[in-house]
This record gives sequence, structure tokens and C-alpha cells, in this order.
Amino acid sequence: MTVHHRLPATQPAMPRPRSPDRPRRWRVAITAPVTVAAILFGTLVLAACANPPLDDHGQVVAHLSIPFQSAAGKVGIIAVSVAAGRRFSIKVDTSDGPSWWSQAAPPDPRLIRLVGNYDDGSCPQDLTGCRVPYFRTLLARATGTTTMTWKYYDESCRAETGSTPPPSPCPRVAVVRFDITIR
Repeated sequence: MTVHHRLPATQPAMPRPRSPDRPRRWRVAITAPVTVAAILFGTLVLAACANPPLDDHGQVVAHLSIPFQSAAGKVGIIAVSVAAGRRFSIKVDTSDGPSWWSQAAPPDPRLIRLVGNYDDGSCPQDLTGCRVPYFRTLLARATGTTTMTWKYYDESCRAETGSTPPPSPCPRVAVVRFDITIR
């Protein structure tokens, strides 16, 4: 004769009673701020990657200074090589007068887009002759080559009709050409 012993049925474990000094709220108190901080951090990282900051003028490839010093009688040529998709800038000195720079011929807009002009300082109001440089920031859009031309004006160098030659040290080169290669 076989005797079968019946084992007692396994009962589910009883939950441990919560101790009054450690309520469940501690999890919420810790995890909620951590979650909010993680979301904020992720948002900041995505925003930083999506749009470069406004002062991101990229590599400065040239400085158009005032007063302009160059080899007499020659067009200044500056070769620039930049990767497609990258920003680059030309730092341009400015003044209330008598000298200034002006872009004479822009680059091909299919290859290069103007991002903006960003001041590199400020002048007190009503201060004549103050020179505040700015960054002429450009974006290389596609591969190819293009040129961009700037002219330097110096009112102190203009000779009136029938007068003696302009005073020295007037720059004889009034044009700077950028030969830009986008790779």
C-alpha cells in the first residue's frame, strides 16, 4: 500500500509590512527630480546640436584691417579652402571714417550663404572714428570654387583734381579678392 503525503500548498509570500520611517514616497522624491534633470539635459544637448550658437563664426580665414597695409599697386589675393557644411568668417575692421571696407562682389550664392555679421565689440555712442570689428560669417553650402571681392576706401587718399599726389602712406591697393575652394 502506498501512502501519499500531501505537502502543504505553497502560499504566496506575504508582503513585508512597511516600516513607518521609510514610506514609499522616498522613491518619488528622488526619481522625479532626477527624471526632470535628465529631460532638461537632453533638451539642452539637442538644442545645442540642432542650431549652432549665434556667435559661432567658424574659422577666421582673413582680417581686413584699417588702416590697410598691402603691397603697392597689386590686388591682394587670399586663397581660402573650407569643407562643405562648415562656417567660416572674415574679420572686418570698421570706422566712422575716413577709411572703410565694402564688399564689392559677393560669392556665388549656390556655393556660399551669408549667415550674418557679428560684432566683436562696441563703441560708446557719438564717438567718431571708433573702430569695431565684425565677423562676416559665411556657410560653405556645396563643393566648388568661387570668388568674393572687397574694396578698401580711404578718403584721406583722394586727390582733388589738379592737386599733388595723395599723401603717403596711402594704400595703392584698394581691392582684395578671395579665391574660395569648397571641398
